[in-house]
Amino acid sequence: MSQRTVAYIMPLPPGLHPGMDAIAHGLALGLTGTDTDLRILPADLRDPNFTIEQNQAVVAATEAKVDGICLFVLDEQEPAPAVWRAIGKNIPVIALHKPVFPVTATIAVPNFYHGLYLTQFLARSIGESGRVAIIGGPPILDDAEMVEGLIEGAKRCRLTLLNDPHDPLCRNMADVAGAGAEAVRHVLDTYTDLDALIVFNDETLIDVLPILKERGLLGTLPVVSRNGSPEAVEAVKRGDTLATYDYGLPEMGIAAGEVFKDIFLNGADPQDEIVCPTYGRVIDEETAADYIPWAKRAPAVDLITGLD
Repeated sequence: MSQRTVAYIMPLPPGLHPGMDAIAHGLALGLTGTDTDLRILPADLRDPNFTIEQNQAVVAATEAKVDGICLFVLDEQEPAPAVWRAIGKNIPVIALHKPVFPVTATIAVPNFYHGLYLTQFLARSIGESGRVAIIGGPPILDDAEMVEGLIEGAKRCRLTLLNDPHDPLCRNMADVAGAGAEAVRHVLDTYTDLDALIVFNDETLIDVLPILKERGLLGTLPVVSRNGSPEAVEAVKRGDTLATYDYGLPEMGIAAGEVFKDIFLNGADPQDEIVCPTYGRVIDEETAADYIPWAKRAPAVDLITGLD
């Protein structure tokens, strides 16, 4: 039996989203040497009441007297009262993405600028005034910031944005592969004169590729996406897409684990500290050769659900 337990309030159950699993694997790696069990408490973002689920998960972890809580922030306003209660009981709470309320530490990445950088890359590829559409994601903090960056990037780069990525018809609200096909078909059916397609994440890209193939657009319609998943990098290598933005999902988990390690082993006492493990980078045909897959950056471990 391990000396400590850290509960990770995960936004999807393990196995549904490789990127979310990569964060958890990174967290486990970062905790190496602390004699800590990592336990997963899912608060499913597909549930309209996900803020309630997150609150209940933080309360459960606090009552179980865990040694630390890692929270993937979905709503920057929630679950503040539960987090304050945990911190008040000397349980450190580390957030992934910055909430409005103070926490022990936040692992932050510049989601907005990922969108900006990705559109800048795309604009260099298709030229000014190119007609683009964006397939958006669920109404959660990191994806919302990313999409706002894409919109601002299209504006700054003088691209012509044809759709509203906030329109539910143009979004993969579930954030997982297999749930985005309807949005992909709607966008391609509605905007037939596209010069390029921007996909908010690589899981949705998995739905995009076969639809492009069936329409004879695979490899001819420029596509960019975000996450830096191994599957998306392979698509870049095949010439099916232009690029994916690797923003360091395993590294986010590793950074959180290392903050816990500093607290557990060195007595560190961070107060609303912000850590940015990486700004990420665009993976295109030139940089794909030196891409390191997630599993080599943070080896997979069994992700155990529940506190028992």
